[in-house]
Amino acid sequence: MVAATPAASETRLLLSPPEDATGTGGDTRARRVTRGALRAVLGSLVLGVVAAATFSGSRGVASDAFATRLGAEPGGTCAFGFVDDLPETPVASTFLRAMPTLRESVEAPSHYARCADELTGLPVVTSNDAYRLGNAVERQGVGWIGARRLVLDDEMGYEGSILYNYLMNESEEQRSFVSCVVGHKKKLEAKGVPLDRLHGDDKTIVIPLRLSDKVRFMVEDYPVINTAVVEYKKKYCPQCTDLVIMTLLVWGEDKNHMFAYNDEEYKQSLTVLRSIAKRAQTAEGGNLRVTIRSTLNADDDFVYSAYSPHLVLPLVTPSSWHQLLTYSNRAVFDRERELAAERYFDQVIQPKLSMPGRRQRLLNVYRRLEAQVPDDVLVNWFQLEVKRRGLDEHGVTVTDMDKWADWSAIIALYEVGMGAYDGAVRSIAHSRERAAERRAPEAEGGDRGSADAGEAEANAEDVPGEAS
Repeated sequence: MVAATPAASETRLLLSPPEDATGTGGDTRARRVTRGALRAVLGSLVLGVVAAATFSGSRGVASDAFATRLGAEPGGTCAFGFVDDLPETPVASTFLRAMPTLRESVEAPSHYARCADELTGLPVVTSNDAYRLGNAVERQGVGWIGARRLVLDDEMGYEGSILYNYLMNESEEQRSFVSCVVGHKKKLEAKGVPLDRLHGDDKTIVIPLRLSDKVRFMVEDYPVINTAVVEYKKKYCPQCTDLVIMTLLVWGEDKNHMFAYNDEEYKQSLTVLRSIAKRAQTAEGGNLRVTIRSTLNADDDFVYSAYSPHLVLPLVTPSSWHQLLTYSNRAVFDRERELAAERYFDQVIQPKLSMPGRRQRLLNVYRRLEAQVPDDVLVNWFQLEVKRRGLDEHGVTVTDMDKWADWSAIIALYEVGMGAYDGAVRSIAHSRERAAERRAPEAEGGDRGSADAGEAEANAEDVPGEAS
């Protein structure tokens, strides 16, 4: 067991500029942080969030059992971890065009990779316009209103999920979200889900990694993750023997065809995962047994990370998911706060879930707001607007927003057209459009070749790692 000191519980390295009151860190667009700048900071700080309480052995699973389940079988193809090479042209064995609903994925098994040969077994999802937990809760990003509306609209697909319960409560306070996380953890426990599937134990470092359409920002900076793991183990968890990397290879293609899947980003994602894992196995990298875990159920993934006592957040690419994990992890390891969240869920949120007409009333509000707000606005337009009005962001509900007058004038302040997207994203999308235009005459002439050849041509024009 490890006791996290109060100082350790607040130690976190943000690999991005400090956030201002709007939560945007100044520039509203995606940014790239240089490896040199990150390592300069790592000289004195450790990247991560440490559980703010002693991790009780009764709540965890024995490390040996955990390692046996995650470790390679003796003599198997993964006996030596991530020392093997990736295929020259990796192809995913599970390839989905759309993210399944929470109802559809509730029984979906988690996928584990313990060597490079198993990385292609991790599922790939080429479009996620559905359950965008981070954006929807933080009210940031393109289309967060629509992401909320979809969850309420598809009652059969999302009823009982963390986000559904959060929206039905109609409170934007952090305790409301944490209570929904605690409620989901209780539900998993009631179903008899084994503890080793619920969260990491007291000898396991857990890192959530967003790759896929964000991997272009990490092709040079990912080595700092290994540095952070080593520093974390040295300072806070010398007994740690395992590293679990949580990831889901999902591309967020939208109606403007931005963030679309491509083979190059897929291969880059696997390359980054293998490199981090291979380094972590070495004596210099921490001498850790590494497992890469991927599941199609976002709620289960979030609970796993939030309830892991040694959670390290690699903010090389800042994300709303990490923001939610930051305060959720601290809350659930404060026993008084966790109990308060449990009571809040049972006494306040639970009764609202069965109120007649409540879902439909909220759904109508989201439909009206979605019709007023286009996609080509600043990703933090909501935070800027409530600041302009002198309001508390977490005190403004969607019902309050529905009462705002003259939406056309409000939105006019924040419309930026395609400037809502990062320049690198626009460049990649444009190169694919040009490649598609050149392929069109060939298709008409009957000399198209294989479908993969066109994709390869488009990918060849991308220049990975040159985002700015």
